Order: sequence, then C-alpha cells, then structure tokens
Amino acid sequence: MTRLRTAPGPTGSSLLVAQRPLAAAQWAAILGSIAVLVWSIPGIIVNPDFSTGDAATSEVVLGVDMNGWHALSGFLVAIPGFFAALRPSWAAAFDLAAAGSLIATGVWALMDTQVAGGLFYFPNGTPDALLHFGTSTIFLAGGAHHFLTRDG
Repeated sequence: MTRLRTAPGPTGSSLLVAQRPLAAAQWAAILGSIAVLVWSIPGIIVNPDFSTGDAATSEVVLGVDMNGWHALSGFLVAIPGFFAALRPSWAAAFDLAAAGSLIATGVWALMDTQVAGGLFYFPNGTPDALLHFGTSTIFLAGGAHHFLTRDG
C-alpha cells in the first residue's frame, strides 16, 4: 500500500507526493471533487445513456437530472481535482477553473433544457443549476482563500 508522505515542497520532490499539511485550496479541491462524485457515480449507474439530441434522456438522481454525459462531465471535473490537490498552487488554479465552469454551466442549465448540442437534457434545470452553484462555492472558497492569503 502506498502512503502519501510529507514533501518539502514542489522543488525537488515527486510530483505525485502531496504537499502537506494540506492548504485550504487543496481541501477545497478534494471536498468539491467528492461532492461532484456524489451525483456522478449514482448518475452513471441509474442512467448510463449517452444518446444525443432528441434521443437524449434524463433520470432524476438525488434531485438532479442525470444521464451518461452529465455523469461523465462530473468525472472530468473530479478526477483532475484530486490530482490538482497535490499542490496548493495547482489546487487554487483548479478551484477557480472548476468554480467558473460550474457557474457557467449552471446558468446554461437555467436557460435551456437541451444544452451542449443536445448532450445534456435537463427538463428540470433549476435543481441542476442549484447543485452547480452550491458545489462551485466549495471550489471558489478554496481558490479565493489561497489567492487572498497566499496560503501554501
């Protein structure tokens, strides 16, 4: 079993060893990624449909419309978030990018039921938008804390 050990910092240490103690931005990347997976994992299990356009389907999972594309997009946020959490500066940049993308797609979900060329079908876009806005606050808090305090 591999254990993460304390690394002196980015210079002269392995890229795959977490810089510890974890800074707020790193915690935000980890916790935000876990929050995203809370919907993505059951979403891909309940509705693994990758249809597009008018054939796209949606099933409500934990209050949010999900299909294979929506679940996959969650994995594409969460997996890099865990990697970014290895370094405070990486986590801070990731946190702000993730927050921005979640806010943008939350607004998009409010404006249309079929977004991204019909990949996502959201007949109930408001709960999805609220999830995106809520999750983005986790990432935003970590990124803002890093840049305002130069934590880590």
